[in-house]
Amino acid sequence: MKYDGKRVLFLGAPVFQIPVVKKAKEMGLHVGIVDIDGGAPAFPYADECFVHSIRDDEGVLEIAREFKPDGIVIGANDTAVLTGARVCRELGLPGNSVQAAMNSTDKVKMLEAFERSAVPHPFYRVVKKADIESFCEPLPYPVISKPVDSSGGRGISIINSAEELREAMRFSSNAGQSGDILIEEYLSGTEISVEVLVVEGKPHIIQITDKLTSGAPNFYETGHAQPSTLSEETKARVRELASGAVLAVGLVNSPAHVEIMVTESGPKMIELGSRLGGDCISTILADTSVRGVSMAGAAIEMALGETPDVGNYADSGTCVGIRFIPAEDGVLSAIEGVDEAKKTADLIELRITGRIGVRYTRATDDSARFGYVVCSGKTTELALESCAEAVKKLRFVLE
Repeated sequence: MKYDGKRVLFLGAPVFQIPVVKKAKEMGLHVGIVDIDGGAPAFPYADECFVHSIRDDEGVLEIAREFKPDGIVIGANDTAVLTGARVCRELGLPGNSVQAAMNSTDKVKMLEAFERSAVPHPFYRVVKKADIESFCEPLPYPVISKPVDSSGGRGISIINSAEELREAMRFSSNAGQSGDILIEEYLSGTEISVEVLVVEGKPHIIQITDKLTSGAPNFYETGHAQPSTLSEETKARVRELASGAVLAVGLVNSPAHVEIMVTESGPKMIELGSRLGGDCISTILADTSVRGVSMAGAAIEMALGETPDVGNYADSGTCVGIRFIPAEDGVLSAIEGVDEAKKTADLIELRITGRIGVRYTRATDDSARFGYVVCSGKTTELALESCAEAVKKLRFVLE
């Protein structure tokens, strides 16, 4: 559907917002974007750009009043979820309620919502910043510590004993906004994500994504693949869990990116976001592995108050994978092999995000990357193998 003449305001312009912005332009929309970084990757794809922090509700509200959008689009940006809900409330625009936004960004409120609705979730304890040094409660090690208010794998540590507890808690505290942390049961198993569209209060499971991580101690993401290779029986249980989780936090018309651990005792929630999945999951990957619906297009339609058509989607029969290139220590002085890597069979996209002259540190979370490669294949294994082949052709020279 074309929406010529209508205007949407995107909150946040990271690299994984680019396909969502492109989709909005395809739909005929006039696009504005707010981001604190004047050189944000998605800015060149917009009609109007506003350099401002998306954490500043009042500032974004003033920009929105000037821009006069027909809808606010969060896209693949977790930081903007709460600001977006507050701005929509003030302007009378379609969007998540402020309570639903809080439930899907504040990890404590999220766990409390799961608990109220009997959604399977890990054991947890909340530790305030002021109590970190004195905290001495016995814990069922191993456990995970993480900030209550961060995303992208920032500040996560696995803790195997009381001797490791204090340092890990400080690390998690420093990675968040408030300094408060969560200590959670360490869930062992297969980690996946579930891409969901909630339309008029009904969850639609668009795709299940296999996740690749670095493992302990930081668990940052190294890749994804669609569709999942889980058994059909397990997928059915995952769909049920994800559906219950998005309703528990109060989503009515919203995309959702749901993270789940499939344990020996069954699937358990990790966390969710009331937004599209980043890392190309809900855009390039889903557009390749699913036919009959565009997650980005549906999210934009819901932001405009429209009801997207989700009545006829299914796996496309094509598998797809993405591999990230974790950063290493040093100043990036040269990038070699790009032209050769682009010749890799079944390549869909190769994007370099590393910048010459910038000093990088070895990756400990999802933000420290030199780029990514997306490839298709007859199986997810073959798609990921093609990604690995392309990555091997690249050389990042560090000083």
